Amino acid sequence: MSSANRQACPTELPAFCQQRHWSIYWILIACSLAVVCGRIATVQNHTVDYDTPFFSANDRSRWATVRALVDEQSFHIDDVIVRGQAINWDTIDKVQHIGADEKMHAYSSKPPLLASVVAAGYFAIKTFTGLSITSDTFVVTRALLLLLNGVCWFAMLYFLAKTIDCISVRDWSRYYVLACAGFGTFLSTFAVTLNNHLPAAAAAMATVYCITKISRDPDSRLPQATWRTFLLAGIASALAFSNDLPALALLAVTGLVCLWSSRRLTMTAFLPGALVILAAFFGTNYAFHGDWRMPYAHRSDGAAVASVEIEPAWPVIEKLDVGGLPALVENALPQKYRFSSVTITPGDWPSTPPNVRRWNVKDRLSDQSFVIQHDAASKLGLFSIHPRSNWYEYEGSYWLKSNFEKKSLVDRGQGDPLVYAFHVLLGHHGIFSLTPIWILALAGMMVLMFSSRYQLRWFGLMTIVLSVVVVTFYLMRPTIDRNYGGVSSGLRWVFWLYPLWLVCILPMADSLAQSKLGRFFCLLLLAASVISVSWSNLNPWVHPWLYEIWPSDLPL
Repeated sequence: MSSANRQACPTELPAFCQQRHWSIYWILIACSLAVVCGRIATVQNHTVDYDTPFFSANDRSRWATVRALVDEQSFHIDDVIVRGQAINWDTIDKVQHIGADEKMHAYSSKPPLLASVVAAGYFAIKTFTGLSITSDTFVVTRALLLLLNGVCWFAMLYFLAKTIDCISVRDWSRYYVLACAGFGTFLSTFAVTLNNHLPAAAAAMATVYCITKISRDPDSRLPQATWRTFLLAGIASALAFSNDLPALALLAVTGLVCLWSSRRLTMTAFLPGALVILAAFFGTNYAFHGDWRMPYAHRSDGAAVASVEIEPAWPVIEKLDVGGLPALVENALPQKYRFSSVTITPGDWPSTPPNVRRWNVKDRLSDQSFVIQHDAASKLGLFSIHPRSNWYEYEGSYWLKSNFEKKSLVDRGQGDPLVYAFHVLLGHHGIFSLTPIWILALAGMMVLMFSSRYQLRWFGLMTIVLSVVVVTFYLMRPTIDRNYGGVSSGLRWVFWLYPLWLVCILPMADSLAQSKLGRFFCLLLLAASVISVSWSNLNPWVHPWLYEIWPSDLPL
């Protein structure tokens, strides 16, 4: 079939073309899904000297919640993460705060909706088979990963194929992009671990399919199918946000696209679908933490509830430093903070401004506490009283300033924002250096935005704006957060953008597919990406290969 016939195929011979396309799609989907499921079925962490299916503090944080919910009927993980067990359940990704029983407890720092869904699966397995995640750890975790990540991986590839079928491009370009998704991105490496990135990407891919279809199908055509599409758009975009919070931007854009297409269907289908997921997301967080805000938002002291001005300030500071509570400060305390006996320790949070002194004050007879602050820059003699709201600051916390030397190099944060930007884009954690297929995506965004051929100008603009906003957000974070996502095989914070980038590869692949040299170039980029992905196939929570070989005399 000539190039012209292939280009016209979607409109001239839809039934024949779709049947042929899907024959190849299913082969690619089946092969990729089989590889992923095979790795899940044999998942084991070979980097430690004991048998465990857990790879990092990140996934242990969620697994601990799953076990606590079902085995302990508890939201906190105190009894799960105790030392001395055959398998290590402890994690650095945890917070501590007062629970419903007015006592201090440890909790996973991850949004609890995903762990709650997995816990429902574990509850069913335990009820019907009697298997326990403590005594049958490998069997249960592998089964749950197959259910969650297997379904997410299939959904990711299926909705990508559906989206590709809506766009008029050469057959070679279609199969190339689906192969990129199946074998050339870091999403497949994360299929062996309990994480939020794969579900977020699968939901984002379903969202992309929905908004592409909605933007092309007027409200007057196929109303029933359109209603289902709007409903799926609401559910999928809200799920993307609930698994990766920056995807709130995608949720907002999806709402605007739906509203532009049909106010009626937006109100009767999109909005109810999104609200159900959002209610579950915020509802589970409130049930766990008694707060609507995520644990991530609790990394600073609460707003001042009282203050006292004392001149000179230095005697008060000296007494607080040695664990004493000056009478003038004690007299200024609100009634709820007037404890009979207290322990006072200097603040130990790394992002505290250099001009601010902090002291944590804890009641010896209970777990109640508060913080005293002195800001030398604002008013030299002013001392303020704050509720304890930094859930990451507790004794033994990995994130304390005093633990700086114990942290991995990436967790210490990159102090130079320009060096950080280089490594995020082109360096040892680079989006384009590790998986160069995204070079085609970047060029494809421009093609979509300025070409009328694909009728996707809005999609190219949307992808550019979302990508720039998300990457810039992470580049502008304070030093403690400029850590490349911790010990991770790729820059995992942008994984949920992969579905948008994959669609943007289509026009560039289609243009290069016109020549053998162009196809060779595309395959070369795919091969390089597959190599990076394969490096961490057995464990996604390792450094990228570029980081491992990066010269020691160059900045990390």
